[in-house]
Amino acid sequence: MIAIGVIGFGLADHWVSSRIDQSLTYHADKYVAKVEGDPSAEMHLQAAILEWQHRKVLSERTYILFDRNDRRIAGRLDIRPPPAGFSYVHFTGGGRHVEEGRALAKRLPRGGLFVVVQHSEAAEGLHAILPWAVLAICLVALVLGVSATFLFAKLTAERLSETQHIAAAIAAGDLSRRIPMDRLDGMFAEQGESLNQMLDHMEELVRAQQLFSSNLAHDLRTPLMRLRSLLETASRDDQVTFPSLLERAERECTSIINIFDALLRLAEIETGQHPTAMAQVSLRPLLEDIADTMEPVINDCGGTLAVRQLDDVTITGDPDLINQLMINLIENVATHTPRGTNVTLALESGESGAMITVCDDGPGLATGDFVRITKPFERGSAASARTGSGLGLAIASAIARFHRGSLELVDASPGLEVRVRIPANDDQNASVRGGMPRAS
Repeated sequence: MIAIGVIGFGLADHWVSSRIDQSLTYHADKYVAKVEGDPSAEMHLQAAILEWQHRKVLSERTYILFDRNDRRIAGRLDIRPPPAGFSYVHFTGGGRHVEEGRALAKRLPRGGLFVVVQHSEAAEGLHAILPWAVLAICLVALVLGVSATFLFAKLTAERLSETQHIAAAIAAGDLSRRIPMDRLDGMFAEQGESLNQMLDHMEELVRAQQLFSSNLAHDLRTPLMRLRSLLETASRDDQVTFPSLLERAERECTSIINIFDALLRLAEIETGQHPTAMAQVSLRPLLEDIADTMEPVINDCGGTLAVRQLDDVTITGDPDLINQLMINLIENVATHTPRGTNVTLALESGESGAMITVCDDGPGLATGDFVRITKPFERGSAASARTGSGLGLAIASAIARFHRGSLELVDASPGLEVRVRIPANDDQNASVRGGMPRAS
């Protein structure tokens, strides 16, 4: 505000000075132009000054005429002849105090000097008023600025306080709370919208975690209850043969261990902690070996495993994980479809990489199950029995994401088709080789 005041004062002072100089130039030219080229110019100027003094008793402007010997021959002010052009002159005013004026002197053709003096009372008065006016303006602007700042700070504090109360409620466990958007605008609205989206995602994650825990508890409870029943039966019935009891108990323990092993594999893959050896993998011989290995499994279920098309495709990946992905998909058919279901395996090469297809002619899935069953412990809604761990497709999907790919379920009408896409882009593969990605 001080800088603005100084600049404003300087501009005002310059404007006043320029207006005075313009006035002096105008009046000097007006008188000199009348006698230009006149041999008796000094005489006519002297008469014009005397006539002007007779008409103007009081005036802020004065005319003075000097001859070639610098003697004053007309004019009221007793000053020394100033140099030609603009200058400041000093003279004694009516109150016997020295005053200052702005003068413009013009040399006449015969050596005389015509001077116009502008008294400085107006300029001095303006100089006296301007600092106080600038100071008053600065103080008013300062008061208004500080008031606006406090008002803005108060409004900001109220909005932040409301957000803080909601954050405290969320920290206490109420994830249903959201920041109200009706009173927000600008950057506050953008911030509130971002926080609400984050809270929606957090609530979804917590709900998924709760569902995961519930499903895990349900899947573990069944084999544990069967194991407990076996132990209770053995304690009450002496006729139970020990080898048979031991075999059945071992099966239940194996089922529990398999669930935990699958959970550990899923966690390692999704968090990027799975020990891996990325290398150039030729998918065709890998899928041929998998088909040979899994064909007896499908045959035992009364179906067949056919290989439709296998293109020569090479990707950068972990062969052990790709092997586990394919085994999980084929075992999923053997576990969750009726006897006699046939499986078709295919590998196609495209511009974006490889697409592996596992298609069956079973009963298929409802459309609403396509996304849900790729999550842990989820099974098709039409499943007649809760067989398997419910982690096969979740692990397969995590392995696909680990390789920067995707797993998609498609209605085969009849049956279900699983499409696994793995990119073969060199830059992407290089980033995979540089470090294991974290699946979202």
